[in-house]
Amino acid sequence: MSGCQTEAQEEVEFTHIHGLGFTEDGEQAYIPAHDGLRVYEDGTWKTVEDGEGELHDFMGFTMTSEGFYSSGHPNMQSDYKNPFGLVKSTDGGETLELLALEGEVDFHVMSASYNTDAIYAMNPEPNSEMDELGLHRTLDEGQEWEPRDVDGVNGSVIAIAAHPDEENRVALSTEEGVFQSNDAGDSFEQVLSGVPAPALTYAHTGELLVAEGVEEETTLKAIGASGEVVREIPAPSIEEDAISYLAQNPQAENTIMVTTMERDIFYTENGGETWEQQAEQGISLHES
Repeated sequence: MSGCQTEAQEEVEFTHIHGLGFTEDGEQAYIPAHDGLRVYEDGTWKTVEDGEGELHDFMGFTMTSEGFYSSGHPNMQSDYKNPFGLVKSTDGGETLELLALEGEVDFHVMSASYNTDAIYAMNPEPNSEMDELGLHRTLDEGQEWEPRDVDGVNGSVIAIAAHPDEENRVALSTEEGVFQSNDAGDSFEQVLSGVPAPALTYAHTGELLVAEGVEEETTLKAIGASGEVVREIPAPSIEEDAISYLAQNPQAENTIMVTTMERDIFYTENGGETWEQQAEQGISLHES
């Protein structure tokens, strides 16, 4: 995925940013906004409508090797019930498969394993499949949900990351740090403490990538299976802002994209040695 551009391109707006992920072939990155999907390919952004020309408000968006899972709210002109519950697409959002809980729940914090069947979600309210609030897991696309004990976690959950290859490994971040579980979320070990971690994801190499801190204190760290920090990745320059999502290209481990709370987007192909800004305050940037 080259960041270079040879022609002037129209601006693309990101009204909100509700997730981030790369396709399995590494050729595209997807970002859901308040009004549909934005796709990055060959250095340019475009807006993607579904087959009916509808722009949905995807929340809890998470990419997998087969496509993406999401929750959120359908376009008001569509026939879908609001909220989505759990939906899936294997064709880049052109069509949606309604999996579970349509019209019942909107998962804002959710993560699907890239290569296994595990999906983890924070349940915000009781519904027909979940009596309890908090962390749940499904292994059959939402037909059955298992509540998890979440022992050892301090603070309110900000983000979830499901391991790409191990269905029982999951990580959570809160304003008090990062916690990792090897038993599907029943018990957690704190692996970073003292600083909020607004975003995290598992790299396709198995390391846990964490955006730790806010504003100028933002750092990117890679945490190994033992819970130890194995390396630091140079972070983009963040001022009066914080990273909201980060993702690694499955075909190029040094290619990383991050988004911020203020809707800036940064992209590196060399493991953070240099970062290219792709959007500023929700407006795509272009090079000539």
